[in-house]
Amino acid sequence: MKAIPHLHDFISELPAAIQAEIEHLSTQRQLARGEAAYRKGDLPNELFRIVEGAIKLCNFSLDGAEIISGEFQPGDCFGEMGVIDGMPRVSHAIASKDTRLRVLTRARFEDLCQRYPEINRQLNLVLCRRVRFLYSLNDELLGLKLKIRLARVLHRLAYSHGKHNELGETFVETSHEELSNMLGASRQSVSKELKLLEREGDVELRYGKVYFHDLAALGEKYETALGMEQFAPLYPNK
Repeated sequence: MKAIPHLHDFISELPAAIQAEIEHLSTQRQLARGEAAYRKGDLPNELFRIVEGAIKLCNFSLDGAEIISGEFQPGDCFGEMGVIDGMPRVSHAIASKDTRLRVLTRARFEDLCQRYPEINRQLNLVLCRRVRFLYSLNDELLGLKLKIRLARVLHRLAYSHGKHNELGETFVETSHEELSNMLGASRQSVSKELKLLEREGDVELRYGKVYFHDLAALGEKYETALGMEQFAPLYPNK
């Protein structure tokens, strides 16, 4: 697993003076859990950076099933794509917990890009990485069985969202329903495959948490199912 700092953050690698100007020109916005930063189809008038909390990007099927394409953490930026191309939002951005955002208007963003070419260079890097990640997700969906896709999702979550208890064990807090929404599969199917992974010793399920006994072994087993190393964001608390 290649863990990449600032995978979803084009601001942190900018010169300090530019970061300070972006912060000065931004406003702050508070969202309660379940509140949307924007909805699918909205006009892209702003881009966002998470100060605290979390934002999930999701859509809904015709029968109302939620499909989660990703969750952003503190430091991550989102909403850039629409601000750049002017097209309506392609997903909902919803706070998965109480969240505080920095918000930059499209007009101010465009002015900053005109004055500081460094911003476009960093944006290109971030967006290229996202495209690579989306290609790999598409390959997983088309080419891998649910059990392998689930194992790979859990492996990525362990690196990007994993926590450690007092015994040094690595775990992620997630539900069967959340995993099914990430994978576009039924909850029953995901629960069945989770139990199979547990029987095979890859994970252990305890009270809404998934524990990992040996992340390296899990990686060796499923990492190269598509012939290449996975990558995941690395956050400061990791």
